[in-house]
Amino acid sequence: MPAPPGAWRAVWLLTRLRLQLLLNVSGRGLAFNRGGKSRPATPGKKRGRWLLGALLLLPMLFSSGNIARHNLLNMHCLLDQVAVCQAKGSMNAGERVLAPVIAHLIEQPFSTALAGALTLQLALLWLVSVLLPLGMGELSKPDWYLEWLVTLPVEKSNLLWARVLERTLVNPLGLLVLWPCTTMIAWYSGQGWFSPLSGLLACLLLLALAAMLRTLVDTGLRLSLSPAQLGNLQALLSVAGLFPMYMGMSFGMGTGGFAHAWAAAMPAWSAWTPPGLLVSLLNAKGAAAALPAALLLAQCLCLMLLGMALLRRQLRHGVVGAGQREASRKPFPAAPPTGKWHASIGTVIQRRELTLLLRDRNFLVQTLLLPLLILGGQAVFSGQARDLHELLSSPALLASTGFFLGTYVLMMSAFQTLNKEGGALWLLYTFPVSVEQALRQKAQLWAALALLYPLILFGAALAWQDAWRWEMAGLMLLALAGIPLYSLIAVALGVFASDPLATEATSKIRPACTYLYLLLTGLYITALAAGSLAQQLAFVVLTAALAVALWQKARDEIPYLLDPAASPPARVSASDGLIAAMLFFTLQTLALLLLKGKVAEPLAQVAIAFGGAGALTYALVRLVYWRSRTAGVPRIAQGRQPWRWGVAGACAAALFGIGYAALLPPASSPLMHINGNGLWLLALGVLAAPLCEEFIFRGLLQGGLRRSLPAWQAITVAAALFAIVHPPAAMLPAFALGLCAGIAYERSGSLLAPMLVHAGYNAALLAYQLQG
Repeated sequence: MPAPPGAWRAVWLLTRLRLQLLLNVSGRGLAFNRGGKSRPATPGKKRGRWLLGALLLLPMLFSSGNIARHNLLNMHCLLDQVAVCQAKGSMNAGERVLAPVIAHLIEQPFSTALAGALTLQLALLWLVSVLLPLGMGELSKPDWYLEWLVTLPVEKSNLLWARVLERTLVNPLGLLVLWPCTTMIAWYSGQGWFSPLSGLLACLLLLALAAMLRTLVDTGLRLSLSPAQLGNLQALLSVAGLFPMYMGMSFGMGTGGFAHAWAAAMPAWSAWTPPGLLVSLLNAKGAAAALPAALLLAQCLCLMLLGMALLRRQLRHGVVGAGQREASRKPFPAAPPTGKWHASIGTVIQRRELTLLLRDRNFLVQTLLLPLLILGGQAVFSGQARDLHELLSSPALLASTGFFLGTYVLMMSAFQTLNKEGGALWLLYTFPVSVEQALRQKAQLWAALALLYPLILFGAALAWQDAWRWEMAGLMLLALAGIPLYSLIAVALGVFASDPLATEATSKIRPACTYLYLLLTGLYITALAAGSLAQQLAFVVLTAALAVALWQKARDEIPYLLDPAASPPARVSASDGLIAAMLFFTLQTLALLLLKGKVAEPLAQVAIAFGGAGALTYALVRLVYWRSRTAGVPRIAQGRQPWRWGVAGACAAALFGIGYAALLPPASSPLMHINGNGLWLLALGVLAAPLCEEFIFRGLLQGGLRRSLPAWQAITVAAALFAIVHPPAAMLPAFALGLCAGIAYERSGSLLAPMLVHAGYNAALLAYQLQG
């Protein structure tokens, strides 16, 4: 029998085991094993998810870093009474005003007031790294991870050190809130590009203390409270963690609020706590860093050893708590009786969803209470609660606030509709309705509940107004129209984000999909504040198409939900068209930046960038389709009489376009005036645009929508999306062109037909303009 592993090897093995478990259930595609064969199946669901996470990681880090930067600069402006930015705050002062302020801040050590404020901020964010993982983690989970770990041939102290170590390394929320803050402290202390590394090391010290406290708290609670009490406590902790989070992030917002008053009143002894010593260490230069470094390491070591002694005392009688086992012997409490109102609402599935919401207090608090706490916390901690009249005087801000309330309710409810099924997910497949219908009914229910908050807010705002304002009413309607669409988006993303069969509570929701939902929500809020009605309506159309596309992908995934190794066969979908369109316009923008100054003629720059971006997008999409053996890829040469339908569609579209241009004054004409070599314009309008745009909008978008919608709906939606990428004055003729091209593609089944329609339309309009 082999000897038990040594202390360090045991800690490493247990930490590696925990990391491997988390990587397996979160779909990262990494492994520590050196061999073995996987089960043969269709392409795994986890393939490619690392790419989505990587794409979303950069804006997340940028956003967190920007918040941490303004937190530090705003505290410097207010507490150090910097005259040029004290009145407005750092966010409204402008980069030109802040440049000399930043240069002076880097050259000089932090003032006592600023160091105390940063100490308070680090302490608050450290508290967030303890409370929110407890409130969102495995506290109320029936199975306790530690119960089976103690059966391993490892000493208890090694086991506990391994548990603390893995919680130090695997705390993504703590890393997200603490690392940008410590990095910015190091940056403005003059450490330059070494700041991320020193900030990470400082962050890990605080995360180690957070891991020890978190382990002490959840171990003690597990041993003393019943499962029902743990569930209630978890709901309370999820709410309690919001207050230090918003207070810690509020230093960069506004110029008032009691958070700044607390920061200014920090006592001198706070500089000798671990957060205070950490600020002193990051801000020190040369030999001056020796004393805070020695004191910080000594304090951390003492606190960790003290925490380990308390942990061993907690577990002196084993890991089975009397409260847990005695509670399991008691009969399960009967469900509270429901009134007649509950029996008369919606469908059976919707009533079942309401029952689950009423029974799960944690779910109820996170769904209906957290949105109000988040919005109220932002107003209170930023000092803007006294300026509520600004909410009523700004239609865009009012509409955005109502939309935020509704979509946050959806993120905590509709987004997790599969996750809440848990191990009983298979029951959905036994209902007398399809799983797709069940999910659609859930989306309708959550959309109705999410509309309650914005309706109350908008009703109160309209009642408070002295006179009717059409602008405000229009923005309110756009905000309300977006909530049902985002309910579909949330349920569809929840199909990909949720893993209800996962054994770890933290792995039941994939963070990348959550951040994607938040990003899409932010884009809609930006559109509400854009100020242009055309842009706002265009974004509503784009959101509707996105909802249909994501629902289509989710519907393909539904038959494979219970098999974690299988996925649906690859087929062209509307989401492919949306991704290709975004890629095409992004590459076009990058190409224009690269060609600036290298090609003298502007029209040549546009033509080269357009053609190059289109060719690269086409090549990348076809490469992905070839590797995944995708079915339904659009073809150019095949079809039924493409020349006939192409010529007929070109004539109809050209007649409409020329008639529309003739009715407009010359200054408002949507046509591009020829300034330079007309050959470049001819190549752009007659060759590049038909080839690139028809492949994306007709081949991918319309072809993908056709799987879920009737022909006229798919043609109309694709034409509307094609129109909104054009200037406002050209939207109507572009929409007509899209309809003609879509009909030609539907009738012929070949991409050649819409390409001929597009080329003929552009050629006719160019000829019309050349003749004056």
